[in-house]
Amino acid sequence: MPLFNIFNKKKRKSGASMKRVKKTVKVKPRIKVKKVKVIRKIKTRKIDTVKPVKISKETQPKTLINKMDDEKAFELLKRYRMKVPDYEFCKKEEEARKTIKRIGFPIVMKVSGKNIIHKTDVSGVRTNIRSEEEAIKIFNELMKIKGTEKILIQKMITEGYEIIIGGKKDPQFKKLIVLGAGGIFTEFLKDVSFRISPLTPEDANDMLNEVRFSELILKGFRGQKPASKESIINTILAVSRLMEADPKIKEIDLNPVFATSQDAIAADVRIILE
Repeated sequence: MPLFNIFNKKKRKSGASMKRVKKTVKVKPRIKVKKVKVIRKIKTRKIDTVKPVKISKETQPKTLINKMDDEKAFELLKRYRMKVPDYEFCKKEEEARKTIKRIGFPIVMKVSGKNIIHKTDVSGVRTNIRSEEEAIKIFNELMKIKGTEKILIQKMITEGYEIIIGGKKDPQFKKLIVLGAGGIFTEFLKDVSFRISPLTPEDANDMLNEVRFSELILKGFRGQKPASKESIINTILAVSRLMEADPKIKEIDLNPVFATSQDAIAADVRIILE
């Protein structure tokens, strides 16, 4: 039987005894305890307001372009059997003197550095240099240009038609190869042709036939001999092969390429990596 029920039965049988218990047991009055509100003091700290720091244009981080070292880029062109002028990269004046004597005049000098994307933008190109004294003076001037790590000294090409050959990764077409007019024709004609890589010899031939300036350079213009069609096509195909072989290459720009009666000579190259 539950304990609670046993207690109720005993209570009904002995009512008198329960009365006596009620008389003898004194119940102490309940003491009312007042609730005291405890207020905690919260220590507050004064927070100094931070003034915004103004960042000057010079200290603001710039978007870095991952450019392949120029010396490595030229070596890559030679590996893919593309023609380049006789050249040398020099860091010291003594190296420059030896290179000048070996190459012979006229020569071209260009600045080279990882953060120099367009050499002409920093006035880093000198052409038609014809004496050692002039060359050394220009060498020291170019080395003072910000970002210059070394100087490209190369034999100056005095003949041929300037054209542009390049390749670029495209989100829609994957890899595009481009052929365009260079030098005096660039702004005048604005004449370009595109193909999706990889290219066949027929594709390269069609590209050359599509551009309007081909009529000028393949027939001869301003007293110059006609350009070698085969050399131009071979250079276009070499750029396509290079783009396909190296997935890290984002962009390649051969500008200018001198299309002569015998060769297509890449006088400068810029390769951008991902």
